[in-house]
Amino acid sequence: MRYRLVIVVVVGLWAVMMASLVRRWLLEVKPEFVPGTYRSVLTPERQNYHCRMGIFWQQKKVGYSETVFYYSDDERYRITNITRVQAAVPGDLEKLAAFGLDTNVVVGKGHALESFAVVLSSPVMGAECKGEVVEGELVLRARVDGEEDHVRRLPLPPGGMVASGLSPLLALPPLRVGLRWTTLVLNPLTLEPSEVELHVLRLEPLVWHGETWNTHVVEIRSGLVTAHAWVSPNGEVLKETTLFGLTLVKEPLLDEAPEREKGSTRGATDKKG
Repeated sequence: MRYRLVIVVVVGLWAVMMASLVRRWLLEVKPEFVPGTYRSVLTPERQNYHCRMGIFWQQKKVGYSETVFYYSDDERYRITNITRVQAAVPGDLEKLAAFGLDTNVVVGKGHALESFAVVLSSPVMGAECKGEVVEGELVLRARVDGEEDHVRRLPLPPGGMVASGLSPLLALPPLRVGLRWTTLVLNPLTLEPSEVELHVLRLEPLVWHGETWNTHVVEIRSGLVTAHAWVSPNGEVLKETTLFGLTLVKEPLLDEAPEREKGSTRGATDKKG
């Protein structure tokens, strides 16, 4: 009897301690460190942010994706993305041949999505999708090849993101192994929304442009299909395999970080971009 009582007391103390630690962690996590929200992306360091990713199919470059964040005079954030795939690639995207995606997103003062527009253009079809947040719901109006609008309404968590194009990732807050979240993504083939699950799996070195970087590996899952991204500690996606079989690799910009000691393992870039 005494032995059972000791076990109960020990287990009870352990449960109280774990609950206290979890509660403390939840209270200490700042809103800007919660991935999958615009607050975590539109940080002061990224008010004028520019990122360009090369798009590759089996080591052959077939296009690019360019993203810009900027803070406008009306105190709103704008996020623009231009994606161009300049040759047909095998797989699901082959039916589009070469194609382009243009995305414009407007985020309000409280880092909440207000509206966005996505335009798909290719030799075989054209489509557009416009979205706006109305009373906490995301209202989508999609049109394919000039047909009548297809309207959908979806719940959107406060501050939640909507991604389009080849990747559900824009930029990220500092990560930790085990972190999970979801993001709403528009399929570039249909402009239909679906929820993508993301999970930080492990730490792993990555050779990027001749130097070794410490990165978090993020699993991207949509149903049974998975892809992976390698993210630096300051939230830059250095490399990503997509759900469509393509690979994205971040391209250095002219104002990239200054020269570094060769052979060293780096944790993060010194500048944005």
